[in-house]
Amino acid sequence: MSLPILDRRQLLAGGAAVAATTLAGSRAIAQQPPEIVIQRARTEPLPIAIPDFASNGADRYARDIPGVIANNLKNSGLFRTLDRQAFISQVAPAQANDIRYADWKVIGAQLLVTGKVDALGGDRLRVEFRLFDVLAGTQIQGTAYTTQPANWRRIAHIISDVIYERALGEKGYFDTRIVYVAESGPLQRRTKRLAVMDQDGENHAFLTDGQWLALTPRFHPSTAQVAYM
Repeated sequence: MSLPILDRRQLLAGGAAVAATTLAGSRAIAQQPPEIVIQRARTEPLPIAIPDFASNGADRYARDIPGVIANNLKNSGLFRTLDRQAFISQVAPAQANDIRYADWKVIGAQLLVTGKVDALGGDRLRVEFRLFDVLAGTQIQGTAYTTQPANWRRIAHIISDVIYERALGEKGYFDTRIVYVAESGPLQRRTKRLAVMDQDGENHAFLTDGQWLALTPRFHPSTAQVAYM
């Protein structure tokens, strides 16, 4: 059973309503047990369309960045990424004025993500994205990032965080890394190495060679260093 995503104000208001109902019915407990009815306690994942981004000399990133975004949101369990085979346009225009909302409403999309990737001179990449409310026919977010091509995956995670927060009202978690102890070898002679990876399992790397035992890793508050025993 899934529950609706509520912000803190909604949770407080809901708690007050439940408390009021319980107190109001307390006098009747001796005669008849109170009946609690929960309505609309189930919510479905938000249907979101994420076509390929437009490209200016950066075709690979225009495909891969929206692919990572789609995987992030889908794996959260709170979004339903629509099948690209249903898209009327495989590459949606990046400009808000050019969006044909009817094309996305007809396939059931409530949210639409579009973007454009430009290959700039001097080994630089500019990634622009926009988030649209299809039902309201409005843009609710538009941001551009400039970085080195090697950082394309992190840009995808950052965009995922922005979409998550704008849609659900809670901070995203996709632009995070996991540090852990990786074990290998025979059961009685385990080799323990410190390892780090993105939250989706990509960009995996070992930080120690296994010659010494590694335990209890913790990120420094700056996330630039790791402390361990």
